[in-house]
Amino acid sequence: MDADGNDIGGIRSTAVLAPTATYTGWNLYSGVFQDDFCTLSGSYIPFAAHVPGTDEYRRSRLSLTERYGTHAGYVDAVRKATQKLVNQRLLLQVDADRLIGAADASDVLK
Repeated sequence: MDADGNDIGGIRSTAVLAPTATYTGWNLYSGVFQDDFCTLSGSYIPFAAHVPGTDEYRRSRLSLTERYGTHAGYVDAVRKATQKLVNQRLLLQVDADRLIGAADASDVLK
C-alpha cells in the first residue's frame, strides 16, 4: 500500500493517482452487525477537506487542502494523472477528457 492506504499493484486509476480518499478491497468491520452480511464491494474512506488539527489519524493521510491547495490544483492533478495513463496507452484521450471534466464539475475543495 502507498502512504494513503491505497494498493500499489496493478493499473492505478485516476482515483488512486489523484486521490480524494483511501479505497480498499475490503470493508471495515466493527462487529456491530455480527449476524449481517458485510458487502464485498470495499470501502471509501475520504480524506479531510482541510487540516483538522493534530489528530493522529489526520497525520497519517494528508488533507485535500494540503494535497492540492485549491479546486484548480485538484483538477490539475487529475489532468496529470490522466495524461500519464494516456501516454502509457491505458486510457483513451476521450475518456481522459471526461474524467477531467468530472473533476472540474466536482465539489472537491469548492
